[in-house]
Amino acid sequence: MILYLGNAFNVNQYGFVFSINALFPNYVGYGRLPRQIIFRALLSIQNQEDLDHLFRTSPTAFGFSINGGFLQQSYLFNYEIGTNLNIENENYVNKCLVINNEQKQNRIDDDCTVLNYLIHCNHYERLNKIITEQQSLQSTLHRSKRGQEFGEISTVNDALCLLGDNQNKFYPIFRSPNDIGNNTVTLCTVHINFYTLEFLVYEHNPKENNQPTFVYDLKTLLI
Repeated sequence: MILYLGNAFNVNQYGFVFSINALFPNYVGYGRLPRQIIFRALLSIQNQEDLDHLFRTSPTAFGFSINGGFLQQSYLFNYEIGTNLNIENENYVNKCLVINNEQKQNRIDDDCTVLNYLIHCNHYERLNKIITEQQSLQSTLHRSKRGQEFGEISTVNDALCLLGDNQNKFYPIFRSPNDIGNNTVTLCTVHINFYTLEFLVYEHNPKENNQPTFVYDLKTLLI
């Protein structure tokens, strides 16, 4: 599973499920595409080849990360994208697969893979030695640290407990209106189940109540 701590989730008609992280390199590529244009193109992606082609041929002016997968596949992935100022109209692209132990046997050595789960916040994890970032927000640093403290995420309930975590009073993962010094709140938490093809929405803290507020059938979206 991928645990994404951010604010955008989408499912398109071809079964491509994705969420978006903003990443913040310390520069902007002149004459390249705003990342919002690339985000819009994600709605027409039909398969992994389409996605790889989009990132190779659409030079971005800034940075972002895509977490997701296809309902027809048995693995998830995370892309980190940043503009390559050394080569005209080219991106830095790093893809990491989230696989299980059985799938590990079939991967080639140069694939970037992680086992079972991945936590991603608003900073570069793998391109950080290539791309110079702006100073990370304190909330991002604390959320990332808290995610590592949880250890391995092996069940849905483990994931919901992390996404509902509010141990850090100043930088909680789940944000409520009464948090100290906080001017943002968590609107909802989303669980996308690739096995049952369900989109589950929690309007409350899922750590305190793991029953979703709404459940949507993703099969109705597929063509």
